Amino acid sequence: MSGITTSSAGPLATRTPTPREKQLIKSILLLYQLRPSEQAYAYYAPTAIFHDPVSIAEGLDSIKSQFNGMPKIFASSETEKCDLLASSTADQIVLNLTQRYVFKSVLPGRKEGGEKTVNSRVTLKLDGEGMVVRHEEEWDHEGNRTGEEGFVGKLMEGRKKVDAKLVQKLVPSDPGEI
Repeated sequence: MSGITTSSAGPLATRTPTPREKQLIKSILLLYQLRPSEQAYAYYAPTAIFHDPVSIAEGLDSIKSQFNGMPKIFASSETEKCDLLASSTADQIVLNLTQRYVFKSVLPGRKEGGEKTVNSRVTLKLDGEGMVVRHEEEWDHEGNRTGEEGFVGKLMEGRKKVDAKLVQKLVPSDPGEI
């Protein structure tokens, strides 16, 4: 079954996921829903890369630290919409994901703070065995800045790599330790 979904980039064609795609998507969504587990990371290759507007995490342990750290910042995270885009192929899954995040409060006596809803294009590039080798999240469906975009892009890319390394030092990669 195919259809149309709306996003911050406008209407996008969708399709029904295969059983394998459905299981992979379900596992990835656990990470966004603040439920990291070994099952959720089972689809990542050891050398996978995660890139979003905040960080570039290189290697599975660094990726685990990024997602394992989210429950320290957010009180809750709810998937409002997740559609598989028709542009997906056997080696690349592309999602239109809308996620609502509720921050933890910094005020004593309050559990929750402000909230933010983010619409993203999530691209999962797969190797020949179906393992995620690159996980790219683009907020508002706008490409992430990279070093290929000149001096400012190089600065942004460097900052993102440093951010990921800092998180990896502060947050355990074992989901059982969070």
